[in-house]
Amino acid sequence: MTDSAPWTGLHAWARHLAAPAPLDPLSPAEARRVRRYRDRLLAAVQERDRAALHRAKQAVLQAAYAQPGTPALRRALRLLAWHMAALLPPRRGTHSGI
Repeated sequence: MTDSAPWTGLHAWARHLAAPAPLDPLSPAEARRVRRYRDRLLAAVQERDRAALHRAKQAVLQAAYAQPGTPALRRALRLLAWHMAALLPPRRGTHSGI
C-alpha cells in the first residue's frame, strides 16, 4: 500500500472544484434585478448609512438563498453577496488623519 492512495479522492475533488461550471446567462429582467440590488448596496455605502447597508445586505441574502429563482440568478446574487459582505461605510465623525 502506498502513501498516495488516500489522497486520490482529494485530488479528484480538487479537480471538480476547480472545473468551471457551465454558466447560463441572466435574462434581462434578472440582470436588472441584480443591478438594483447592487445599486442599493452602493448607495448605502456612499451615504454612509449603516442601517440601510445592513438592510440591503439582508435583502440580497434573502433573494440569493431563500427565494426561488433560476440557477443563474441565484449564482449572480450569491456572488454579489460575497463581494459586498465586507462593505462597511466609514463611521461619521471620524478623522482621516490616522
